[in-house]
Amino acid sequence: MNQIKVAKIVRCASAALAVILSMAVMALIPTIRSAGTLDTDGWFLLASGRVVVESGVPSTNPFTAIAGQGIVLQQWLHDVWLYLCWRAAGYAGVAVSVAIPAALALWAYTGTVSRLAQNPRYPWAPLLIGALGFTLMASYLSIRPSLWTAALLFVAISLCLEWRRGADKRLLLGLPVVSLLSVNLQAALWPLPAAAAACFLLPEEGEFEPSNACEALRAWSQSRLPLLAAIAGMAAESLVNPYAIDGSLYVLRSLGAASYGGVILELKPVWAMPAAALFWCVSILAATISCALARRFPPRCLLAFWMASAIAGALAVRCLWITWTVSFLIVAVSAGRKDELEPQIYRLLIAGRMALSLVMALSVINSGLHSIEPETSGVESGWCGIDADMGQIVEALGDDPGRIWSEDAAVMNYLEWAEVPVTYDMRPEIWSEAIAGDGAANDYRLYVDSLEGGFGRLREDGWAWAIVMDSHGKRLEKACPGAEKTASGRGYALYRLRHEMD
Repeated sequence: MNQIKVAKIVRCASAALAVILSMAVMALIPTIRSAGTLDTDGWFLLASGRVVVESGVPSTNPFTAIAGQGIVLQQWLHDVWLYLCWRAAGYAGVAVSVAIPAALALWAYTGTVSRLAQNPRYPWAPLLIGALGFTLMASYLSIRPSLWTAALLFVAISLCLEWRRGADKRLLLGLPVVSLLSVNLQAALWPLPAAAAACFLLPEEGEFEPSNACEALRAWSQSRLPLLAAIAGMAAESLVNPYAIDGSLYVLRSLGAASYGGVILELKPVWAMPAAALFWCVSILAATISCALARRFPPRCLLAFWMASAIAGALAVRCLWITWTVSFLIVAVSAGRKDELEPQIYRLLIAGRMALSLVMALSVINSGLHSIEPETSGVESGWCGIDADMGQIVEALGDDPGRIWSEDAAVMNYLEWAEVPVTYDMRPEIWSEAIAGDGAANDYRLYVDSLEGGFGRLREDGWAWAIVMDSHGKRLEKACPGAEKTASGRGYALYRLRHEMD
């Protein structure tokens, strides 16, 4: 057998091994996230999608019992997507709708990995790195818009990489489009792709020669003008959303309110959660060790973005996926040998990426269908389970119930979906003065304080209703004498609270 045939067999076997290993990693997703695509934000996202489809993008909060408050639906386009999926196929449609942004995000990510690991020593390396680098995204396989943001981030990085390799600068016209989509799908994170693009403004090794610094500076500045214009276009496109400057600056206006009380786990630093800290450390070590062993270090643009993502992931668990995925982009750099990609390797990578995306989509569909089962373990009781639990409770509350307290955040979100006016939910930034307007008032702070004070605080704070788990009913009755149980489902009970003045 000649050497050409042997080399071909080795390449095909390596690619097959990569696909098998990658598929095995992706197949673990339903096990990693046993609760499926159900998320406690789901009901609010569906409710806001319904409002947008039926009445247009709102500027006044349509969910609150407190009149006249403003609102910014930062993910309005994503919410419309979810609601249309619900209208087409009910909860099953919502649950499996994640398959499309998940597959797009994986496709964009593995494409970025392939560009960084040009013509690797081992043909299977980019696919395996892509699969490993995307595994942490399994925790984001919910109906939140994070997967759209991930896909757009990796598209932005890929566009910049192609431009830096000397491709047509018209590719950079895609960056403002990325920003336009990002600010309407998840306004809070639209700056992320722009920050990644801005890192490519940095000079690379060899661009500045001490002997001819002025000429090198002039050449560098001229070479970066197209990218600088594209980044300016990204900033301008961020204003093209229904809320204009309010949507563009959403993240700056929401940070203070969202961090109150520290009850939102995703806003805590990684060292507050051992599992998150472990993932953070593994990602940093993987990037560092791989580059040290290969003696191949990333370009400065990617190194700068990696350092920024490491800091962001350390400060907030919500950003850990950025640290993890970008760290494996650094790993991909260490796998590359030269800047030319052989046609055969290219075809194998395309086939492998398609296989990975298909496995990801099938895994999400399996996980999503699991989440609509009434007895799903892990997150409440599944879409259908909560729907069944809340029927009698919603009916008992009526059209103008007053102030409602619930120990389960998902219940408050469901009430918004059921068109019951509420005075708080678990997106406190929406109710903050910076977004809701001057004189904004809501019960979120009282709710957070009551979590530490116990059921006894409910009477003191003047709540009209309390929704608790069935198993906690006796404790509530003891803490709030005179509380009257008016309705119940399979998992929740509704109590009318009595006060001394009643």
